[in-house]
Amino acid sequence: MIQPVAIHLDEPYLFLDGEWMAESAGIGFRVHSPRCEGIVLAAEREWEAHRVSPICVIEHDGLFKMWYSAIASHPGVDHDLVCPRCYKQNPGIKVVCVDCGWPLVDIDYLQNEMFGTCYAESSDGIQWERPNLGLIDFRGNSRNNLIKGPCGVPAINPKGPPEERFVGIVEYQGNLFLSVSADGLRWTRKSEPCLPFCADTTNQIIYNPDSDTYIALLRGVPGRRTTVWSEFDSLEQIPWPYTEYGHARDETGTRYITDELETVLDIDDEDPALPGLDINHINAHRYGPNTWFGFPALFRKYPPASLDKNGRESSRYFAQGNDGTWETQLAVSRDGHHWNRPDRTAYISPGLFGGVDGGINSIGIGMIHKDDSIYQYGFGQYQTHGVFSPGEMQRIGSIFRYIQEKDRFIAAAADSKGGSFQTHPFKMQGGKLVLNIDCGGLGEGSIEIQDADGTPLKGFTHSDCDRVDLNQLAHTVSWRTKEDLSHLAGQFVRLDIRMQSAKLYALHFSSL
Repeated sequence: MIQPVAIHLDEPYLFLDGEWMAESAGIGFRVHSPRCEGIVLAAEREWEAHRVSPICVIEHDGLFKMWYSAIASHPGVDHDLVCPRCYKQNPGIKVVCVDCGWPLVDIDYLQNEMFGTCYAESSDGIQWERPNLGLIDFRGNSRNNLIKGPCGVPAINPKGPPEERFVGIVEYQGNLFLSVSADGLRWTRKSEPCLPFCADTTNQIIYNPDSDTYIALLRGVPGRRTTVWSEFDSLEQIPWPYTEYGHARDETGTRYITDELETVLDIDDEDPALPGLDINHINAHRYGPNTWFGFPALFRKYPPASLDKNGRESSRYFAQGNDGTWETQLAVSRDGHHWNRPDRTAYISPGLFGGVDGGINSIGIGMIHKDDSIYQYGFGQYQTHGVFSPGEMQRIGSIFRYIQEKDRFIAAAADSKGGSFQTHPFKMQGGKLVLNIDCGGLGEGSIEIQDADGTPLKGFTHSDCDRVDLNQLAHTVSWRTKEDLSHLAGQFVRLDIRMQSAKLYALHFSSL
């Protein structure tokens, strides 16, 4: 007998990958993109006059809470400066180096006076309010929604004391630290560093109840941007595990993670062969037991202005250092550690160039579950990544709401020629078999229940199966009108699934 696998179907089993498929033919994986519902927060206040973008959304204490980054305006530096990183001259009024994108204004000023983290809340995930927190003075006025202290990407720590209910990863003086908060609004950086590195954008810490451990997903830079991983049992366990190779800091005092931590997501041979292509960030989310989704932004970097041979210094392709665009794809994982991208189709991609999201856009961290829908929040701006001129351009970026259908991030799919797969054996739990399936108008499917060795069970063959068609979030499978499978409970069985022009997202066994 083929050995059974441990699959628990009282919760929906999402077809992220071929983990449960013993055999398959004509089956591929297809990403299901969400629907954009427009802008929910625009750059409307003085402290967010240049751009707003979501950091994360969390449901907590009966409210939906959003932390988002904001960039205020700045007139720029009105004289020639030599970049402290690449030593290139920057004529005119500039905020960042036109060659490499490094800040030309004082970094402390940039972080404290221009960059801020804001807080908004909502009862429905659609209408968002900016509460007057009164915590930070911004240019003489404390009536704003700026939070106090560095927070990184806020996350709930279910094992922490009340005063450390929220936790995030922040950078300080070339190291990574934990920052903690009781309310998500007032943050305190811990005294001891977690890692002796910089890691830049959207570094996350996530508690994993499946393993009762913490997972950190950080940016690595081994010559390009990647995602690296660390796992530890307790937030008191510092420093986090890493291998020391003694790499020196660069001329700015920066030491990025190169090979000290395991790389878990990187570009590969299935990606386009584009110069400078890398993964800017992943923005990961634990969706449910053994089900993780990541939303990596694949960054297509344009050559810097100094490489333009045709005098096109003002072209969008050569506007600033670190310029380019990206598309957001979908990465999946069963454990938050091993990630893959079964379908390289964009989850979201930039809109029409010149439009509100035509330069770059991305999906933020966190999801709101509302009935049969999932709300996600993303960022879009009409300029490409490296065009950073807060003194010249105002209100270039906004926060958008996206709607995804329940469990429909990726599907096992068959085209019009048809396909099939057989599952590994599993222990039947009884009840009714329910599918999340989209057959469109012309597709259909059928399910056969077999014993553990692959012999069809009498009364549950493909010829017995009643038609599975249409587009349904919860289709109960029947065989000659019979739905009740309780008499099979406790037996080891396998499923043989046939489809044509159909996408199967998930299945589970519901109670009678």
